[in-house]
Amino acid sequence: METLHTETIAYFYLTDEGADLVEKLCAAYPGACYGKDHFKDNLKKAFLQYDNLVCVMATGIVVRILAPLLVHKTSDPAVVVMDQNGQFAISLLSGHLGGANDLARKMAAVSKGVPVITTATDVAGKLSFDVFAKSNNLAIENIGILKKVSGAILSDQKVLVVTDKDYPSLQNEKSYLNIISTDRFSTKKYHDDGTAIVVIDEKYTVHDADETRPVLYLRPRTICAGIGCKRGMDGASIEKALLATLARLGISPYALRCLATIPLKADEPGIIETADKRKVPLVVIDTKEIEELDLSSLKINTSNFVAAQTGVLSVSTASAYLASGRGEILVDKDKYKGITIAIAKCP
Repeated sequence: METLHTETIAYFYLTDEGADLVEKLCAAYPGACYGKDHFKDNLKKAFLQYDNLVCVMATGIVVRILAPLLVHKTSDPAVVVMDQNGQFAISLLSGHLGGANDLARKMAAVSKGVPVITTATDVAGKLSFDVFAKSNNLAIENIGILKKVSGAILSDQKVLVVTDKDYPSLQNEKSYLNIISTDRFSTKKYHDDGTAIVVIDEKYTVHDADETRPVLYLRPRTICAGIGCKRGMDGASIEKALLATLARLGISPYALRCLATIPLKADEPGIIETADKRKVPLVVIDTKEIEELDLSSLKINTSNFVAAQTGVLSVSTASAYLASGRGEILVDKDKYKGITIAIAKCP
């Protein structure tokens, strides 16, 4: 059976019948369970701590408690509401990006009930690019354009998809998608007014876009940035250096997959702050892995000074390379004051 991340789901119930249903749901998809004791406080706390909430109770109760906590669909957790008999599983909040639609389907399958999905693209049986992005580890750079692209699809307009990458799920939607490689795309050639464009690429940008041709940018998270720095470097300086290197390459910051460094630097507040600010994980590379690399054949510049300070001949580049799964090194150390930035792209 497909599983959710068990530590990210919380169940809530208010009745004995609800408790019975939660027990059944939790057996299939384990998570934390909460009853009516301190219910409101627990639900509010869970909204900030969990990725998925399943509430077995009246929809109105959940709406009134959670409404003041709502921020945005890119950050709010998935919320599903079920009746105590499990007849219906309602996708209430964050249906696509949060995954509530899928969660509702899973819960309904366990209770032998009906998932209630109201998002327009699901009802129409058409592709939703926020679901597509989530499924393919793509970052949405300008989510405000998403509704315009979805609107075009629902209005039976042809949507242009510009990418050099192969996504089988897009091939199944060719009746309303026109898939074009980046080297063949030109807005002058594809000039239909009102046609939406979706770009799936780390760096490609449509420079002559305008309001009549909304462009949604989906950035594959393939870029790993290795960070080296002196002790005590502040996060603002590290982030500024990182963004400068990405800008020089023409790569969107949304394409970042992770930051990487060695254990000696893993507790640097500036590096941790930068990872948090860019909302990417910090990968700590074991120095033994670096020592085993043939740095010469990889054409990675080395430094005896760095080795004396850290114990390895390369920090940022070796870290980026290994974090990327031994991918392509795009930058072997951009040097800034007290900071080095290296960039590698996943295979």
